[in-house]
Amino acid sequence: MDKKIENGIQAIIVLHEIYGINEFIQEQCQKYRVAGYDVFCPNLIDNPPFPYEKSEDAYDFFVKNIGFEVYKEINVFINELKEKYDNVFVIGFSVGATIAWRCCENSLCSGIISFYGSRIRDYTNLNPACPTLLLFAKEDSFDVHALVLQLQDKQHLSIIEFDAEHGFVDSFSKHFNLQQTKRAEKSIACFMNESTK
Repeated sequence: MDKKIENGIQAIIVLHEIYGINEFIQEQCQKYRVAGYDVFCPNLIDNPPFPYEKSEDAYDFFVKNIGFEVYKEINVFINELKEKYDNVFVIGFSVGATIAWRCCENSLCSGIISFYGSRIRDYTNLNPACPTLLLFAKEDSFDVHALVLQLQDKQHLSIIEFDAEHGFVDSFSKHFNLQQTKRAEKSIACFMNESTK
């Protein structure tokens, strides 16, 4: 994990999907570096990335070797970074989104952004203590709208549903949707600007 401190103002922790730090995650990291953030991307699988066609193997590996309790380590990392940065954000994708959601009760975090975290439905008891943005694809493996209805009245929480499929912001995915990705990026930019005011 790169722990180099550069600007001391804004940091972002990027949490990858079951596949690990693949080209998509590297692209996301680079995008936020260009935007002026110091980027930290822990390799949770501690291995080279799985190819997309090995999704079942990747999921099994995640469940057996990592699990969602890893959020405790991310919370510790948020607290460490907060000693050095004015703002610390977390953005997660899929399992990374659920891990990010599990950190939402950390009031030291400047903001949580979660892309299509399907297992968030297992942790609906959480109440965000920091600004939290959940971005869901309407077409997923579970009833997205039912989950949104269950969560929507929580404080510090914004939820957006996108007319797309799971993985829609990943340009390497068969479900990539450029139009909805642009919409999501605008929503994130507004969210992050509001969270740092």
